[in-house]
Amino acid sequence: MTEIAHPRVLCVDDEPNVLSAMERNLFGEFDVTTARSGEAGLDAVRWGTPFAVIMSDMRMPGMDGATFLEKTREIAPDSVRILLTGQADIESSIAAINKGAIFRYLCKPCSKEELVLALNDAVGQYQLVRLEKELLETTLSASVKTMTEVLAMVAPWAFQRSAFAQSGVQHALKKLAWPDEWIYTIAAALSQIGCVGIPIDIVQADAAQRPLSEEEKKLLEEHPNVAARLVTNIPRLEKVADIIRYQMTAAPVDAPVEVIRGAQLLHATLLLERHAARGLSLDHPREILRGAHPAIPEYIIKSLTDFRANLAGIRTVRIGELKTGWIIDEDIRTNNDLMVLTKGHELTDTEISALQRLLSLGAIEEPIQVCVTREAETHS
Repeated sequence: MTEIAHPRVLCVDDEPNVLSAMERNLFGEFDVTTARSGEAGLDAVRWGTPFAVIMSDMRMPGMDGATFLEKTREIAPDSVRILLTGQADIESSIAAINKGAIFRYLCKPCSKEELVLALNDAVGQYQLVRLEKELLETTLSASVKTMTEVLAMVAPWAFQRSAFAQSGVQHALKKLAWPDEWIYTIAAALSQIGCVGIPIDIVQADAAQRPLSEEEKKLLEEHPNVAARLVTNIPRLEKVADIIRYQMTAAPVDAPVEVIRGAQLLHATLLLERHAARGLSLDHPREILRGAHPAIPEYIIKSLTDFRANLAGIRTVRIGELKTGWIIDEDIRTNNDLMVLTKGHELTDTEISALQRLLSLGAIEEPIQVCVTREAETHS
């Protein structure tokens, strides 16, 4: 019989006797982890399996409970936070509730029944948040996929640019470890939908740094706003829309942190795409990005310094030889000229499977040209 996993709860208190009592009282109903300081609690949140509930005493040396819970909000925004407080701390605790998005505060001493009831309510809240997020991510992912497929058919060059940006964003997120990664990947995927009405000759002239008329410049400058207006009409994509809006300019200083850093990351990846589109090498991303305007933070630049650094060279391969992470080096079209994948697209397992199906139906031809990884070259 499979053992049912209990909800994970982190209890933080500087008194060992209190922590021992909590472990005894909660045994059998919750999977309890304890920490004797705010710093130790932050380490548990950073490096452990996600907690459903994070509970902390208010009065602790070094870092009080309100400050600790506020910091955990940045690291683990989905975890539900509970603050334990003595009567003398109620005023300061209430002031901390909004700042740390604290779900509930409990007065000490707290009975076992009251504690278990509060934890069960918090676990229920956590499950609701996770369920909503999973539904949101899966539903939106399907919608975004449809929109990008339309973009690929209508404006393949714009799709190629957004695919490059999405690949760069996903590469950086592995190092940045930001919560709600879907916000940034969706922003990259939809960043170029405002380009649909821009003629390809204008884009090519801009890429080649040829002079443009004022009207042509306006078309290029306006596409982020056009895209943002389209995306902002989709529920829950307000932050995504703003990231897209500020992909070429600085976001307002009072914008949500996701918008500020998301726009900076998207801007960085698009600068690299622009560089690559001119046929220039991406061997030194740091040098390309350090001169950016608006400026890109050093930690974001660092996350992209080895982006596509493991690409070795171009090979002609059969569909059955394709590997995830390889880059398509030519447009792939069906025999009746429908776009399947554009040059510069990074392959995933899903796309390789799709190409294999199309090949079995006789809809596409092989071999194809790809940029392969150094590992593949070593083992070939």
